[in-house]
Amino acid sequence: MPTLEKLPNLRVLELYENAFIGKEMVCSAPHFLKLESLTLKCLWNLEEWEVEEGAVPALRYLEIRRCEKLKMLPDGLRFITTLQELKIEYMPKEFKDKMVQGREDFYKVQHIPSIIFSN
Repeated sequence: MPTLEKLPNLRVLELYENAFIGKEMVCSAPHFLKLESLTLKCLWNLEEWEVEEGAVPALRYLEIRRCEKLKMLPDGLRFITTLQELKIEYMPKEFKDKMVQGREDFYKVQHIPSIIFSN
């Protein structure tokens, strides 16, 4: 995402299908400082996503939809205290199950007021 990181006033980012074709995506700090909404939809190759501490500090809405190879949520999600809504759609059951209280990804999402799962 090095090219997009150079857009300091970016507030909404929606990546669909071939908009990102890599296996690993990194949101590095201190970038995406004004980004409020991020949608990742049908990124067929995406397997790993890293969010560095200090990246996307204004993010309020995150949607992940049909990124079926994505193994887990990024650890750095726990640092985004502004996040108000996480929407997970058409993702594998194993991916969703990790976010349940007591499971391995719960600590990453426990601060988010609204988490929506749908198929």
